[in-house]
Amino acid sequence: MFRPLFPFLAGAALLSGCTVGPDYEAPEMRVSDAWIEQADSERANDAAVQPAWWDRFGDPQLSALITRAMADAPTLAEARARLAEARANRDAVLGQRLPQVSASGSATENRISENGFLPIGQFPGFDPEYGLFDLGFDASWEIDLWGRRTREGEAANARAGAAEAAYQDALVQLTGEIARSYMDLRAAQRASALAAQREEASASLAALTGQLYRAGEASRINAEAASAEAASAADAAAQARTAEAGAAYRLAALMGLPPENIVPELRAPAPIPDAPQDILVGLRSDLLRRRPDVRQAERELAAATAQIGVATADLFPRFSLTGGLGTQAQNAGDLFDPASTRFAIGPSFSWPVFAGGQIRARIRAADAGADAAAAAYSQSVANALSDSEGAINRFLEARKREDAAARAAAAQRQAFDLAAQRFAGGEDDRLTLEAARLDNLARQQAHASARLEAANAAVAVYKALGGAWMAEGDDPAP
Repeated sequence: MFRPLFPFLAGAALLSGCTVGPDYEAPEMRVSDAWIEQADSERANDAAVQPAWWDRFGDPQLSALITRAMADAPTLAEARARLAEARANRDAVLGQRLPQVSASGSATENRISENGFLPIGQFPGFDPEYGLFDLGFDASWEIDLWGRRTREGEAANARAGAAEAAYQDALVQLTGEIARSYMDLRAAQRASALAAQREEASASLAALTGQLYRAGEASRINAEAASAEAASAADAAAQARTAEAGAAYRLAALMGLPPENIVPELRAPAPIPDAPQDILVGLRSDLLRRRPDVRQAERELAAATAQIGVATADLFPRFSLTGGLGTQAQNAGDLFDPASTRFAIGPSFSWPVFAGGQIRARIRAADAGADAAAAAYSQSVANALSDSEGAINRFLEARKREDAAARAAAAQRQAFDLAAQRFAGGEDDRLTLEAARLDNLARQQAHASARLEAANAAVAVYKALGGAWMAEGDDPAP
C-alpha cells in the first residue's frame, strides 16, 4: 500500500540537507585586552569583575534594597515575563518541525436535495436522509527540504537569547539606578544637615551685622550682604529638603512600592557610602561577552540573518506528507466494523509560481534588516567600549577630587577650631567666628559633593562593566 511513496520519501531524504540562506557566524570584533584608562592597582585589570558590586560600598541598607528589588521589582517582573514569552514562542516554532497529529469526530444528520445535481429522487429506494458518524486521526508533516523550519528555529532561538539579554540589561540598569538614587538620598541628607547649620550661622551673622550697622560700626553694604547670605542659606536648606524627599520617592518608584511602605525608613539619616578604593575591571576584551546590551544586539543580528533563509525558502516548492485514518458509518454501532475503515495518505506540494515580486521583495527586506542589525551591533560595541573607558576615567578623577576635597575640609576645620579658640580667648569678635563657621560649612558641603561624585562615578563603572546579572543565581524564566 505504501510502496508508491518510497520514491517520494527517498527524494525528500536526499534533499533534506539543503538549507537556503546564509549560515550565521558571530562577528569577530578585535578588541585589545588592555584598557586605555589604567586602574591604579595591577590586579584591577586582570581579576574578574564583581557581580554583587553593591556590597563593595559597605552599606547594608543599600545591599538590602538591591536584593529586594532583584526579587520583587515590577520592572524585572515585566522583563522576566517577556523572556518567558520569547521562550514559549521558540518552543512553538520548534514544535512545527515535527509531524502534526489531530483527532476528530463528528455525528451529523444529513439530507440530500432530490432536485440537486444528482436527481436522487429518481433512484428507487434511495433515502435522501441519513445519519453519518465519523471518528479518526489526521496527520501532516511538512518536509523541510529547503531549511525553512530550520531557519525559523534559529531565528526563534536567537530571539529568546535576545530576550534573556534584555532581562539581564534591565537588571543592570535597575541596580545602577537604585544605587545612584540611594547615593543622592544620603548626599541630600548631608546637604540638608549642613544647610540647616549654614542657615543658623548666616542668620546669626546677619543679626550681628545689622546691629553693627545700626550702631554705625558697619556699612550698609555689609549688612545687606549678610542679609542676602541668610536668605540664600534658607533657600539652600529648602532645596536640600526637596532633594532628599525626591530621592526617597524615586527609590520607592524603582522598588515598585507605595511610598508609605518604604520612604519612612529611608528618611532616617545615614552617611554617604564611601566609594571603593579600586574597582576590578577585568580584561577589556571580556567586556563584550559580559555586557547584556551587546549580547542582545548580537542575538538580534543572528535572528535577522536567519530570517533571510526563511524568506528565501519561499522561492521553492513546499512538500508535505498528509494522511488520515478512521472509521465512517451511517450507524454508530458500525463504527468499529472493519468494513467502515477509511484512510488516505499521500504527498502534496505547493509552489508560488507567480507572486507579483512579493517573495523577492521580502528577501530584500530581510537582507536590509540583517544589515541594520549588523550596524546596530557594531554601534553597541563602540558604545560599550567608550562608555566603559569614560566611566573609568571619571571614577579615577572623581576619587582624586574627593581626596583633595577631604584635605581642604580638614584644613578648614582646623581653621575654624583656631577661630573658636581665639574667640574664646577674646582675641577675635563673634563676626570673625561666624564667618569662619560659614567657610567651614562650605568646605564640608564641597567635600560631601565630592564624595557623592565619587560614589556615583563608581556606580557608573559597575554599570558599564555590565556584570550585575551574574549575581542572580537562578534562571529568570525556566
